[in-house]
Amino acid sequence: MGRRKDKEAEQAQKREQTKQDLKRKSATKEQIPDIIIACEDEASAPTYFKMLVKQLRDVKKITPDSFVIAEHTNTHPTGILEDLVNHKCKFSGKTYKDFRHKWIIIDRDKERVNGGGHSVEDFNNALAQAKRLKVNVAYSNDAFELWYLLHFNYLDSAIARDDLLTKVIEKLQAQNASKFARLDKDTIKQVDVTEHIFEELQALQEIAIKNAERLIGFHGEGHNPESDNPSTTVHKLVKLLNSLWSK
Repeated sequence: MGRRKDKEAEQAQKREQTKQDLKRKSATKEQIPDIIIACEDEASAPTYFKMLVKQLRDVKKITPDSFVIAEHTNTHPTGILEDLVNHKCKFSGKTYKDFRHKWIIIDRDKERVNGGGHSVEDFNNALAQAKRLKVNVAYSNDAFELWYLLHFNYLDSAIARDDLLTKVIEKLQAQNASKFARLDKDTIKQVDVTEHIFEELQALQEIAIKNAERLIGFHGEGHNPESDNPSTTVHKLVKLLNSLWSK
């Protein structure tokens, strides 16, 4: 009888330990936010945010399967939203609806005479549809590289895409001449170059956030993302990811 009671007590203790382990795992999972993003380009924006998230993974603030970049099949704003909506995680089967935070990263990229860019209708439709689907938008008018430039200085005067790239390249080369000696309008969007840019700009990130917030304030309550050049909300996604350090 004594052995049977001891065995039953041991089994009961194991069951209780298993319950506690499951509770702890469940609590940990709840603390780790699910984030899915879809990006307009295949290199600069996704690489930048991969670098930011890598730091969170290294300290276990986020897990590999809790941050997902949707498969890239489109390059226009409404298409990027479609990429997000149509994405299905291969192993978990999760769709965008299963994620707590849903974001698309798009450029206004005004249509150019020689081709390229997005129509007003497509950009505005992307914003309207995202709002209806409760998807957040990190947009840049005119291009993602505006976020880079705001690390160096505040700017509220309209700037064309090519001029924006020129200014960013000049700033990066002045910051680190040897690292960015061969930087140009083509290489700036390469994965390895974006990694270097992230590393170079990280120490200036708070400046960029303040400048981006100031810029939104400059445009006021009637702010129109499509026409207000320059403007960006990339800082909102950056702030969300940075907030995970304190969780």
